[in-house]
Amino acid sequence: MARSKPPSRPPAKPPGSTSTRAAQAARAAAALAETAPTVIYVHGIGRHVPSAELKLEWDLALFGRDMGERSCMAYWADIVYPVGPAGPGAARVRARAPSGLDIETVLRNAGVDPEQPGARELVQALLLRAGVAEAPAAGPRKRVLPLPGSWRRPLARRFLEALVGDAAAYFFNADARKRIQQRLDHALQAAAPQVTIVAHSLGSVVAYEVLAALRASGAHSVQLITLGSPLGVQEVQDFLVPPNQPVPVVVKQWHNFADPLDPVALDKSIANDFAPNGFIRDQTIVNTRNQSLFSLDPHSAVGYLAHTAVRRVVHDILRLDHMSRFILARDVAERLGAEPQQRHPVLIEVLEPGYPALAETPQDMQARECAAAEPGAAHAEAAGAAGPAALADRIAQLARQLERLVADVPAARIDPLQRFVAAHLTAAELRAVAAAHRELRVYSVWRSSRTAKLTTRSLRTLKADAAFASFGAAGQGITWAVLDTGVRADHPHFAGGLVEAVWDCTRPGPPVSIANAKDADGHGTHVAGIIAGREAGGAHRGVAPSARLVVYRVLDDKGEGEDAWIIKALDHIAARNANSGATLQVHGVNLSLGGPFDATVYGCGFSPVCAELRRQWRDGVLVVVACGNEGQLQVQTASGEVDLNTAISIGDPANLDDCIAVGSVNADKPHLYGVSSFSSRGPTADGRPKPDVVAPGERISSCNANFHTGKGDLYYEESGTSMAAPHVSGLLAAFLSVRREFIGRPDEVKRILLESSTDLGRDRYHQGRGLPNLMQMLLSV
Repeated sequence: MARSKPPSRPPAKPPGSTSTRAAQAARAAAALAETAPTVIYVHGIGRHVPSAELKLEWDLALFGRDMGERSCMAYWADIVYPVGPAGPGAARVRARAPSGLDIETVLRNAGVDPEQPGARELVQALLLRAGVAEAPAAGPRKRVLPLPGSWRRPLARRFLEALVGDAAAYFFNADARKRIQQRLDHALQAAAPQVTIVAHSLGSVVAYEVLAALRASGAHSVQLITLGSPLGVQEVQDFLVPPNQPVPVVVKQWHNFADPLDPVALDKSIANDFAPNGFIRDQTIVNTRNQSLFSLDPHSAVGYLAHTAVRRVVHDILRLDHMSRFILARDVAERLGAEPQQRHPVLIEVLEPGYPALAETPQDMQARECAAAEPGAAHAEAAGAAGPAALADRIAQLARQLERLVADVPAARIDPLQRFVAAHLTAAELRAVAAAHRELRVYSVWRSSRTAKLTTRSLRTLKADAAFASFGAAGQGITWAVLDTGVRADHPHFAGGLVEAVWDCTRPGPPVSIANAKDADGHGTHVAGIIAGREAGGAHRGVAPSARLVVYRVLDDKGEGEDAWIIKALDHIAARNANSGATLQVHGVNLSLGGPFDATVYGCGFSPVCAELRRQWRDGVLVVVACGNEGQLQVQTASGEVDLNTAISIGDPANLDDCIAVGSVNADKPHLYGVSSFSSRGPTADGRPKPDVVAPGERISSCNANFHTGKGDLYYEESGTSMAAPHVSGLLAAFLSVRREFIGRPDEVKRILLESSTDLGRDRYHQGRGLPNLMQMLLSV
C-alpha cells in the first residue's frame, strides 16, 4: 500500500509576528488542556497503597474506569508513614478515642490548670465528641464559656492526637506540613487551568490551606469537593492558616459531603464557618460503605466517591455523562475500600470479538490500525469473527490469566461461563483486573448480586382443571426448567421419573449432576410441585401434572445465591437446546427468585442475568419470573409501625421485558380480595407496565422436601410471588402440550396469555392484564 502524501502546510508567518505567537500560545494551551490533569485527588489519614494504585482506586470508585492523564493523586502518605504495604484497616480512622482517656489525663498532658474556669467542661465536650465520655444525666448543665486561645489550643491539640493521630503529624510538624502542601502545589502547577480537587478527610484541610495561599491570578479556577471533612470542627479551625476562614478566592464552587456517623466530620455543616456565609453547599449522605453488611466504615473514601450524589456532582462539573460506560460497576467499585483479604463475588464480562474497547485512546486506535495492516491480519480478523468459538477462547484465556493474577486460586472460585468469568476477588485483584482490562479483554466487571427465594387451591382459579378435563392439557411432552434451591426428587409427588435431572450450579466448574437429590431449604421442591406432578390418590397435583422437570440448584441451603450460578444454569440450558436440532429440549424456565435493582449500575431489565434470559427468550424458551414481595413496607411513625404499599417495587429479573413477570392474588377469591398486599407493584423504573399477570400466591399447598414417610407431612403451605410464578409456568406447559405449534414462539404465547387473561378490576400496575385463563387460551387459537 502506497503511503499517502502528507497534508500541505500554509507558508509560515515571519518569525516573531504577533499572529504566530498567538497561534503558538493557543496550540500550547490546547496541548496542555489535552494532557494536563483536570481532577486532582487529595487523600486523607492513614497508611495507603502506593500512589498509582490509590489513584486508580479513586478513579474506579468515582468514574468506574481509569481516567489516565485526566486525573492525578496528590499523594502524601509516605511523608507520614514509612513506605510499605497497607495493612488491614490501616487506612481507617479510629471511630473512638482510647478508652483510658479522661478529663484529668487530658488536662495534665495539655499542661492546663484544672481550676481554669470552663476547662473541665470543654474537655468533657471533647471526650463526648471522641466517643469516650458518657453524656451527663439530664438536668441543669454549666454553659461552656469560650476559653482564650492559649487555653483552648493545648486542649484541642490533645483531642486531635487522641482521635486522629495523622492530624498531629500535619498540624504540629512544620516540616511535614510544608512537604505535604508541596505535593498539592506541584499537582496544581501541572494541572489544567480549570481543575476539580476532590479531597477526603485531612486532605480537605491540606487543600484548603494550599488554595487559601493562592492569589486570584487567573492561573487556576478550582471546583472543590470535600468528603468527610473535619473543617467544621472548632478544634481543627484553631490551627488553620489563615485563621479567619475565608473561602479561597480561586474556589468557584465548593461542595461538602458528610455521613451522619462519620467520626472525623464531627460537624457535618461547614457552610457557616467560611466567609461568605452560605457559599459552600453542604450535603449529608449515607456513605455507601456504611450501608454495607460486610463492613461498617462511614469515613471510607471509596464509599464517598462511589456514592451517587458525589458522582453526579463531579460528572456535572466535568460535563461527563454520569451514565457513561465503566469498567467496574458502582456496586463493585465501592468494594475497593474493603479489608484487603475480603473477597467479593463478581461477573467479569468478556469483550466479544469485534466490539471496540472502552475509552479507546488515539494511540490504541493507531496501534490497532497498524496491527490490521500486518501480514496475516485479515486471517486473524476472520478468526476473530468466528463468533462463539472465538468468545470461548477468550473466556478460557481470561480464566487462565486470572489464576496467575490472584493470590489464592481456590478461594477465588474462578468459574468460566459462556459470556462471563465468575470469580471472588479481593480489592487489590479488582484493581489489577481494571488496570489490565485491555490486555484481559474485559468489557465490564459486575457484582454477582445476591439473589434469594421470594416467599411470604388454585387450579380452578386458572381454569386449569377445566382445560385438563376438556383438552387433556396436562403438560405431556413438555420439559420445564426450575432454577431454585434444588428438589427432593424422591418425593412421591414426582413419581414416574418426572424429575428428569438435578444439576448443582453453586460450585465452580460446569454444572454437576446430582443423584438422590435433596433440598435442605425446601423452596425449590415446593415450587416444582406447583408446576408438575400429582399426589397418588389425593387432591394435590401440579398445574401441568405430566410435564417433565429439569432442576438447577442456583440457591444454597439458606435460599441465597449469586447471579453467576443462575447464568451457569442458563448457559447449560442454552447449550442443551442448541444441540437438540430443530426441536427444543427445554421449553420454559421458572425463576421464583430475585434481587435488588440499582438504576445507577445498569438499565432497567439489563442486568447480566436479564441479558442471558433475553437470549433464552429469543432462542424460543419461555421465561417466567416472580415479580417480588416488596409491595408492602413497614414504616415507623409517631403512632407506631404502619404498613404501606409501594409502587415501582418490581425487582430483577422481573424488570425484563422479554419475560412473563407474575404477581400474586388470593387463591380462593381473587375478584373479591384482589392483589396480595406483599406483591410488588409496577411500573418498572423506566416506565413500563409490570407485572404482566397475577396468579394464586397466598397459602399455596405444595410439596414438603422435609417429609417423613408415613407421617402425613407430604405437603405444606407457603405464600409469595414464588408460588404465583410456577402456576403460570405450569399453565404454559399445559398450553404447549396441546398447542404444540407454538413451541419456540414465546412472543406469540405471551400475547395469547395476556389477551386471554381475566381483568380483576384492579390497577394495571398492580394486576397486570389480570388472571390467566387456560381454557380461554386454548379456545382462542
